[in-house]
Amino acid sequence: MTLVDENAFGILIAHYGIENEEYALERDAFVERFSEFRSSVLDFVANLPVASAATALDLGHALYVEFADGEQSEDPLAWAKAARALLTGRSFECAAIVAHGSRWRDDDAEALPDIGELDGGVIWAQVSRPSEPLRRALAAEVATRRADEDDERGWGPGLYVDVEAVEALGRNFKNAPTALEIGGATFYRVGR
Repeated sequence: MTLVDENAFGILIAHYGIENEEYALERDAFVERFSEFRSSVLDFVANLPVASAATALDLGHALYVEFADGEQSEDPLAWAKAARALLTGRSFECAAIVAHGSRWRDDDAEALPDIGELDGGVIWAQVSRPSEPLRRALAAEVATRRADEDDERGWGPGLYVDVEAVEALGRNFKNAPTALEIGGATFYRVGR
């Protein structure tokens, strides 16, 4: 295995209202609802690929898409905005996060996930190698969460972009958005 370090984008699309739906809906209705979220995002990813070669990870409450910087066939920020608009149109409250940074990949194209079984019957799965975009996106997704409707500490649902992603895309904003910091990364909210 030969690992190489490269710059990459990561886009996390999280079902922001999943906990509220889980507790408010009956079992079958909840299963139908989160399945609809998942299939809506996967259909979007399949029908409008953001990059020529991307990896999509289903995290249960979110879908994460990662691809090498330069392989994008769509503007990552516009793509995330369109995915979020589709979901909002289907009455899903969601947070979309666009991140950028270094990731490690196998130059020999060894496929992930790698799934095995450890002693004691524990199923083990490696779904990613070290990935700064994944770490940043997960940190931002956690920062969006609020304890309740009165909690103002969480960022709330919306579209967020990592400052490093803004720089990698060569973008400038007319007005400087409020900087939101989490886990050593800075994000801007660019859509509600």
